[in-house]
Amino acid sequence: MAATLLRDRSCTGFLAAALRNFPRRVFELCVLLCFGSALHSQERCNVEVKLLLSPTQTQAAVTSLNFEKEAAGRVYFFDTSTLDLLSQGLIVRLRQGASNDFTIKLRPPGDAKPFVPSNIGEGFDCEIDLIGGAASPSYTVQSKYTATHVPETGIGISNLLDAGQKKLLTEAQISVDWTRVKRIADIRATSWQTKAEPKFRKLALELWEWPGGQVLELSTKVGADAGQSTYTELQRLVKTKGLSLNATQRAKTGMVLETLAHTAH
Repeated sequence: MAATLLRDRSCTGFLAAALRNFPRRVFELCVLLCFGSALHSQERCNVEVKLLLSPTQTQAAVTSLNFEKEAAGRVYFFDTSTLDLLSQGLIVRLRQGASNDFTIKLRPPGDAKPFVPSNIGEGFDCEIDLIGGAASPSYTVQSKYTATHVPETGIGISNLLDAGQKKLLTEAQISVDWTRVKRIADIRATSWQTKAEPKFRKLALELWEWPGGQVLELSTKVGADAGQSTYTELQRLVKTKGLSLNATQRAKTGMVLETLAHTAH
């Protein structure tokens, strides 16, 4: 564990100094403190509970759950043709319409080393995605995007990176060859919201459509200590309303990008 944490940029300097200058018992304490800080940081993250529904039941879900506030937009993703960014847990997204923003999101793969940004709550947003019964942390830096033109190349999208987004890439030790990156997804997005269900503060429904595919996600956001109970309650609600779950339960971004990359080949 010490070796893993020592490679973590957020603890490197502190632990390296401890290793050189302090007795072993003090060094072990430093390791525990850094490891504990990673856990504590995740404890401060809110949870987004998600279920993928069968896209054929979009209208049934809107009606039975009393969704309203329909909004339309486009979602664009950028990666290489072999999804080199996604394989590192990096998602580069631009949205227009209902939302207008440029987002750099890090969702570390399950086998990745522990990573905790240095300034959660100041520049990096932290969230735990709970889907398919599995929880995974994600770290996001978002900026406004108001231009009408959407870049097609990696160089074009890299020029949009602000200081916070660059810092997230640096701290995560992710190197991107932007010359190989291109716009690989243009998705039509439709979203709805409701506060009609008494056991949930707010529910969101989002339909993504692209040539040859659809995905429908039902979600709600809760505090760090309510994720699992809310996941169970959301499953119960879907069953009560007679809605069908999608056969695949995983993060929709990865699923869509992998589908598009496979189709392109």
